[in-house]
Amino acid sequence: MLDQTFVRKGAIARLRRSPLGPHLDHFATSLHHTGYAPSSIQRFLCAAEQFAHWLHGHGYSVYEMDEDLVREYRSGLTRHRGGNLPKAAQGLGHLVRFLQQRGVTHLRQDRLAISPLEQCLSGYDAHLEHVAGLAPSTRQGYRHLIGCFLTDCFGTEPLDWSALTATQITAFVSREAARRRNTGRKQPAVALRSFLRFLVFRGTFARDWRLQRRHHRSGSMPRFRPV
Repeated sequence: MLDQTFVRKGAIARLRRSPLGPHLDHFATSLHHTGYAPSSIQRFLCAAEQFAHWLHGHGYSVYEMDEDLVREYRSGLTRHRGGNLPKAAQGLGHLVRFLQQRGVTHLRQDRLAISPLEQCLSGYDAHLEHVAGLAPSTRQGYRHLIGCFLTDCFGTEPLDWSALTATQITAFVSREAARRRNTGRKQPAVALRSFLRFLVFRGTFARDWRLQRRHHRSGSMPRFRPV
């Protein structure tokens, strides 16, 4: 159905690569049978794609979407002067009901069985894939490092971001860098910096952090500071 809705092949390929790609053809067919015009179907599909990327950026799977998440997403969008929703929010109610009727989505209570650390890592990995556009091998390396970092900082305790200090970050990065050679020494600092940006992007962490370097005889030593 996407082939009959869009003319540009690039748009069709992009939609099919999105997190909702396997379901968008069927969603478009459902909208067509409901009586929506092709222009409306195009808007609904593009809005669905943007919403899916927002979900991943905030640590949710597209299979967890529900009306509450739609409302949260819409609340962050700028409405038109007349109060109407922007194009990025149109048709999302139809999308949620369509996926629920097909048994694609599940209750978000299922997340309670997943530890907060794993939830955080899953959200970070989704951010690396869909926002940063990193390759699977790079994401795997970053996720492993961040998992070690969070375990080092919090152990089995809740993730208390307000307790995170620059000293903890710098100590972990320095220790991991010392175990590596050549350009691999840079990876811990790059991974931590991307993770902190992810927390700021998600709104979990209000502070921004910048990386400084001080030089020692053994080489450069990374240091983080809040700004």
